[in-house]
Amino acid sequence: MIKTVIFSMVLPVLAGGGLVALCWLLPPLRRWRWLSSAAFGLSLAVGVFASFVAENGVPPFPPAERAQWVGFAAVLAAIFAILGPMTGSSERERKWPATEFVALLAGAIVAGLPLIAELAGGEAKSMFSGTGPSDQVAMGLAVAFGFLALDKVVESRPGVTLPLVFFITFAALAPIADAASWITLTFLAAVSAGVSLVAALSARFGGGPSIGRGGLLAATVLLVVFPVAGYRQTYGEFPWWVWGLVAGAPLVLLPLEHPWIGKLPPWAGLALRLVCVAALAGFAVFVAVQSGSAGDDLNDYGGFG
Repeated sequence: MIKTVIFSMVLPVLAGGGLVALCWLLPPLRRWRWLSSAAFGLSLAVGVFASFVAENGVPPFPPAERAQWVGFAAVLAAIFAILGPMTGSSERERKWPATEFVALLAGAIVAGLPLIAELAGGEAKSMFSGTGPSDQVAMGLAVAFGFLALDKVVESRPGVTLPLVFFITFAALAPIADAASWITLTFLAAVSAGVSLVAALSARFGGGPSIGRGGLLAATVLLVVFPVAGYRQTYGEFPWWVWGLVAGAPLVLLPLEHPWIGKLPPWAGLALRLVCVAALAGFAVFVAVQSGSAGDDLNDYGGFG
């Protein structure tokens, strides 16, 4: 068990966290605006992919088993982390809707993943058990609109705010996945939380960089795929909205951008934001844990097929 924890959680956190720490703490890399904006997203992708590979091996494409999509989600996160910074900064005037285009492109890719896999020679089936075209479209829309909604917060809240918010969110997904008896997803969520915490520390001592659009888009993809996979691939004895409440918790930041909140001291504003996110995520964890786990007869993948 100790060896599993080291290879599936500790080393992936060190790999992903080390990447974002280097990019945000070393002045030559920190001044490279594109890399600084992509660093958080790439670090999440590296950590999640390393954790999945340590536990299950390299996922093929097209995936041979439905649950391998959660490993492939790390590849998507890396791709989107690279694309996001190409839209520039939300503080800059744009002559064309680059951000909206990338958001819709990312959403379309997520929605069309089963079709893409089929065209690549895979078996014609949905990403996860019980998902259909409407579910895929919903996932794509969640990625696109979640990214566009939180884009308003990215530039106004550089530094530790968003890394800590994602730390809380991913950390809440870990016990929920454990309650659903899917150990792989538990490790992936825990690694994402660990990388986010390292990013927060790096931002604190690295001049307060922003996670950028690359980091936001990568995190959004993971926050959409992980809960859907957890809900569809397990038989956790708790309602579906538990997964959705955690995934949507960062959206509470939007109303907290009110000018009245801006009049608070910086430490108080940060504390209020983190408490609100933690309250939603904590309530979801409480419901999941109190409802009980899915049982000991489920395998590591949560009943994929």
